[in-house]
Amino acid sequence: MGLISEFLFGRKIKIQDHKIGELTTRIKGDNPSKNYTWTGEHQLAGQGKPTVFILEGNNAGPYGDQLNGVHRIIDTLDQIIACVDKELKGQLNIKQRFKDDWTKDFYLAAITPYNPNVKGGGKQFEINFEPIKENDTDYIGLLWNNDNLTEIEAK
Repeated sequence: MGLISEFLFGRKIKIQDHKIGELTTRIKGDNPSKNYTWTGEHQLAGQGKPTVFILEGNNAGPYGDQLNGVHRIIDTLDQIIACVDKELKGQLNIKQRFKDDWTKDFYLAAITPYNPNVKGGGKQFEINFEPIKENDTDYIGLLWNNDNLTEIEAK
């Protein structure tokens, strides 16, 4: 089964990142110009559940600009949360829970590149906050572009 799986899906490769933990992909061959999607999940300090990371890269690992962008987001997460909080509190037609202290009920669920195939794509990310309670369907989604909040949606 292992050889068939490797033939069909590629061989599984893992790398370890000092900030976001283990990232994996499956590769077919050693062509560095071929794109691969790297995924991982890591429990960040202060978050209620693990965060999912999805990055683009090649057979050696995620692209450096995307990885650096994720590191910047993690390093400035408190400032990002403060920016999101300020933006949510300023919106008129929004649920009261988003105007209150939503950070107690939500965690950083995922960070993904917004448009990974565009030059400078390592500076644009979708950041999603989801409720810690699994049966809760609310969310906060935002576009973080070059260290600035450019779009936000909370429902």
